[in-house]
Amino acid sequence: MDVILAVFTGVAGATILAIAYRQHENGTESWKARKLVHVSMGTAIGLSIMSYSNLTGPLLATGIFCAFLMYAWAHNSNLVWDLLVAGSRDGEDTLGTFASGIFGLTSFGVVFLLFLNQPSILVSAILTVSWGDAAGEIIGRPFGGSLIRRPFGDKSIEGMGAVFFFSVFACIASLLLYATISILDVAFRLLFIGFCISVLEFVSRRWLDNLLLPLGTALLMWAFIFPNMTLF
Repeated sequence: MDVILAVFTGVAGATILAIAYRQHENGTESWKARKLVHVSMGTAIGLSIMSYSNLTGPLLATGIFCAFLMYAWAHNSNLVWDLLVAGSRDGEDTLGTFASGIFGLTSFGVVFLLFLNQPSILVSAILTVSWGDAAGEIIGRPFGGSLIRRPFGDKSIEGMGAVFFFSVFACIASLLLYATISILDVAFRLLFIGFCISVLEFVSRRWLDNLLLPLGTALLMWAFIFPNMTLF
């Protein structure tokens, strides 16, 4: 089962990346292609990571994904650079994009090590980024500032509201999948967690959201939903 899931995840990840790259090549706005990868791959990882019996499965999935990437790179030596350019945010250079990925992986790694014995926390941290953070840009870009003037920079209240809603939804989904806690019993705490996450994303600049959101989500879930849980 682990092998089947790993093959599916690795192939799906490579396919999603190829579709996003093709969209970028065809003139689609970079942020749309970036969010396609953000949401799709984050969801696939978040919903599959706890289905593996051990770490061999995720490592195999990563290896399969990298094998596709290396094969494509062998046919196009500029592929990695093109992917970095396509994945860069407006006004961000490729070094910033690389840093964003590194800090995001570091944050997820810390959450994985600290909260592996509570799957709901790990999955909520992944889904909050792939759903909540992504929703902030998907809603905020086209609709941000249309109802309420942007308070500063490119952040908007509409985008903040989207982050709040989908972050709460991500936490609820993780609890339904991996915990026996009644959602109604912790509803107000989940709303508070969602509010804190939306504020954290609102004040984050550049790649800081990739570093702070997974850690922030995990710590909030630990403090307010699983306060008696011991680390490791």
